[in-house]
Amino acid sequence: MFLSKKTQLVAIDIGSSSIKLVQLSELKGGEFELTHFGMMPLDEECIIEGAIKKPDQVAAALSKLITAEKIQSRYVVSAVAGEAVFIKKIKVPVMSEEELSEKIAQEAEQYIPFDIDDVALDFQLLGAVKADSAEGSDNSKGSEFDGESQSQGEPSNEEPDEEMMEVLLVAVQRSVIDERTDILIEAGLKPAIIDLNVFALMNAAQLTNDLTSAGNTALIDLGDSFTHINIIQDGKMGYSRDIPVGGGYCTKMLMSKFKVPFKQVIDIKRGNFSSDIKEEDVINIITQAYKRVLEEIQKSFEYFGTLSGNKVEKVLLCGGGSMIQGIEGFFADYLKVPVESFNPMQGIKVNPKNFDQSLIDEMGGLSTVALGLATRRFDHK
Repeated sequence: MFLSKKTQLVAIDIGSSSIKLVQLSELKGGEFELTHFGMMPLDEECIIEGAIKKPDQVAAALSKLITAEKIQSRYVVSAVAGEAVFIKKIKVPVMSEEELSEKIAQEAEQYIPFDIDDVALDFQLLGAVKADSAEGSDNSKGSEFDGESQSQGEPSNEEPDEEMMEVLLVAVQRSVIDERTDILIEAGLKPAIIDLNVFALMNAAQLTNDLTSAGNTALIDLGDSFTHINIIQDGKMGYSRDIPVGGGYCTKMLMSKFKVPFKQVIDIKRGNFSSDIKEEDVINIITQAYKRVLEEIQKSFEYFGTLSGNKVEKVLLCGGGSMIQGIEGFFADYLKVPVESFNPMQGIKVNPKNFDQSLIDEMGGLSTVALGLATRRFDHK
């Protein structure tokens, strides 16, 4: 089948603790309507630090979700993230897009921290720049969290006034792509697009925000195993980084402290708990658990400032961590910038006859990546 703009695609986000499914239909005027939405929890240790450890169980859970939601289309869009993903702005001599397609591997080899034969490459032309303009995004692989270090101090052979092209380079280890596509295929699906979480995050944010006029805005997805940072500058990606620390650490601390199961921890994070649990203890654990995440976010903001000469002016939070009661104020106090959670579900039409609006709103933060992926079906090339 030739995939076109009208092809019905289903968005599948395979996260550390659950699988999210979203399907949208396009309305007149460019608006979207929710047609299918579902979540399927995964057993502990099915996915650890982004790596699928129990593929059979994940595929089985996905199959159940597809069946439960009565999905007709077999074509899906999914995404990858984590340390196997490398994103960087680079400068190359002016050439046609066709020429760059032929030479991208040669250009990329000097930047990416992986064997060039082991990655899938893609790129996007961003426009013309001077040779001495600042380097852009980096999501390189270094020490434990040192995602920025490898882009500093790189030699430049270009003349200062020479016109160059700025290119967004993306490299993903093929093994990670194969890991995801194998799960989709085993569940009876046909992978049509494998995107990146950071791009899906940006698409989702655009459902409720005008990013072109939002200044330097950091989109932060507080996931279970990873924290994804995407700083938008002038409506475009300015910097991206995946931090291998997430809310799972907080969850484990709460389960250990209060001797409660995972499902009850979700209620505790949202401020719903019994009188025998002290609010002060909950706040102290959450503060301690997210301090490490905040330290890394702050480092990323500082590095972005070094690269661009600009400061992050606003933070938009999503993901499971954004559902924690009072998380916006906690982050704002530490980062010294305005912080708010955003719910991309508010940017689409939801028919109350088909969905429980309160439940959809509640799950909006968790389904950000899936919603962003679902919009990809309308600009497939």
